[in-house]
Amino acid sequence: MDSKLFLEREVSLFGTDLIQTLTPRLAYNYTPKKNQSALPSFDSADKNDSYESLFSGRKFTGIDRISNANSFTFGLESDFIDEAMGNTYLSLKAAQTFHLDDQDMNSDGNFVDRRKYSDIAGSIDLALDNFTFNNSFQFDPETNKIDKRDSAFTYQLNPRKFLTISHHDDGGTESAELYGAYPINAQMHVFAGINRSLTDSITNKETTGIAYESCCWAVRLANFKEHIGGGDYDYVTQVELVLKGLASTSPGLSRRLEENIPNYLANLDY
Repeated sequence: MDSKLFLEREVSLFGTDLIQTLTPRLAYNYTPKKNQSALPSFDSADKNDSYESLFSGRKFTGIDRISNANSFTFGLESDFIDEAMGNTYLSLKAAQTFHLDDQDMNSDGNFVDRRKYSDIAGSIDLALDNFTFNNSFQFDPETNKIDKRDSAFTYQLNPRKFLTISHHDDGGTESAELYGAYPINAQMHVFAGINRSLTDSITNKETTGIAYESCCWAVRLANFKEHIGGGDYDYVTQVELVLKGLASTSPGLSRRLEENIPNYLANLDY
């Protein structure tokens, strides 16, 4: 069960008329407890305690592990929206989960003890013209420290002309990412992205490519480099031909590009 109460008021900041929304949110999640240690796990991993993941009631990605849940999640959202244009300039969110069950399932499928509450998950998103700043974090009330933080700064004119710089810190490892796309002319654009570990100076992922579009068809060449361990990398090159409105020779390529290069409009079929 997930419930929200919508409140709003008119405010003025720096001479601009805005609408401020305030949205308290309360959710209850229940999933029966069942030991799953005898079941194999292929694609399930722990999810970060982000704002939305706390309300989902799910601890793992994938479907190989389904964690038990008997908990309440309390959250608060606030947006500052341009009254004339409808653009959201500032968005604030925070949430915390309180567990009624003192046992949790780990990634092996066994039950372990846990504390009665989660980290506080929060986010701050700021948008001014073509610039956006996104910051999300997990705050541990027990240690009074931020355990994890994700920050990103983006300059974007459109989904084919942008630059994003981001930084990730999960308390043990740090990484930096650089993404972007740029149109060469009206028909061609290039795109690229790199994810590099600052902790051990290893490039985790590297993506580059070029695309050509006409009115009825498009073609794209993409190269992927991914670290698989030690000094070894996996290299994959894919070519995609799109007949607009009909079919693509590599439909999974768009999804992979959107995952590796956030903010990039990978769909050539429009």
